[in-house]
Amino acid sequence: MKLFTDFKPTTTEEWRAAVEKELKGLPFETTLVSSDTVEEIDFSKFADTRKESKESLTFLRASKSANNDWFIGKSIDIKDEKIANHEALTALNQGANSITFVLQKKNVLWEALFHEIGMDFIEVQFKTLDQEQTDALSTVFPSFSKKPLILLNDWLENKAINGNLSFVHYSINSFGIHQVGANATQEIAFALSAGHVCLHQLLETGFSIDQASAMLRFEMGIGANYFVEASKFRVFRKLWANIVAAYEPKENCSHSCFIYAKTGFVNKSLKDPYTNLLRQTTEVLSAVLGGANEIQVQAYDKFAKGADRVLSERMALNISNLLKEESYMDRVIDPLGGSYNLEDLSNTLESNAWQLFQAIEKLGGIPNKEASESLRKEITNTANKRIERIQNGEQILIGINKFPNPDEQPVEWMEVPSYFGLPALILEKN
Repeated sequence: MKLFTDFKPTTTEEWRAAVEKELKGLPFETTLVSSDTVEEIDFSKFADTRKESKESLTFLRASKSANNDWFIGKSIDIKDEKIANHEALTALNQGANSITFVLQKKNVLWEALFHEIGMDFIEVQFKTLDQEQTDALSTVFPSFSKKPLILLNDWLENKAINGNLSFVHYSINSFGIHQVGANATQEIAFALSAGHVCLHQLLETGFSIDQASAMLRFEMGIGANYFVEASKFRVFRKLWANIVAAYEPKENCSHSCFIYAKTGFVNKSLKDPYTNLLRQTTEVLSAVLGGANEIQVQAYDKFAKGADRVLSERMALNISNLLKEESYMDRVIDPLGGSYNLEDLSNTLESNAWQLFQAIEKLGGIPNKEASESLRKEITNTANKRIERIQNGEQILIGINKFPNPDEQPVEWMEVPSYFGLPALILEKN
């Protein structure tokens, strides 16, 4: 059987005729359009983008050439070295292959922290407290691993660029924007603007565009809007490649970017905890389909007072394990490529995000007070829309505003970190 000769291609007119038959008289143009007031996107369920150039997929797809594999990440706060070491070894034994050590104490016993961890066989990165700790770690790290030291500094919180540390990776934290209520357009625009400013600062410090682009990593949130979230990662990669291309890099790989995708807490519930596992699974799947390089599933009860997180931590790692080992989601590169309505959605999201990015740039970029205040206002409006949709029942979240858990546990939220001058948004609390 010859697929392309034995089967005739279906024309748009034939597709439309088949759809109209199924609609049984319902209006074609309005029935198949979904309007999202939070994302501010009209999502067409019927689109034909076959006339689009194949070049449009170049950076929508991840820079993966062999498969769609991703790092299974685990973030560990360092308050006690032995406890942190035990947590790291446990996570690695349960399927994690990337550890982010977040240092929360001044003087660290490195030998105790790294005990029996095969640093050469995993991805490992650090978030340090200050320059002194960075210098100490850069001195001792070569005795534990032959791999380059990767430090992740949140650029927004620490805008200083040290030109002597080429191994430092600056983290553009749009995950924080996501957690205060931003939609996909706002998150992409923020990441583009903050990344552009940081890139320019690195160039002024003396790095080449190829060096500078390799020093940026992007932490992005994963929301509940399945198709929009999957498109978000694809769109961001394409728009970031456009920015880098303006600086004429010598290496083609410089157009690519490394994306840490992280689940958050905006739509999570402590009253009906196991529903969170379903939410996290679809969120991770959207990040996988979008081609994220690393995915960190955070325990849904990370900010619960007095929670025993043994099960939630284990399940957080299992989600990626199951999607790889049983669903084979690590095998196919860009599985969304060629889906006409998803490509149409990506085009719409790309246009919206680029327009917002340009508006921010005209005001001087994220560091400019007027630009940041303008974006904060937009994010606040979006967060209020999210709250309103929950309160009036327009959006249903199981265990939060519909079908309450009859075995509800009296668990309360701790304070969740704010970001960009805005409070964290948790819909269960509103």
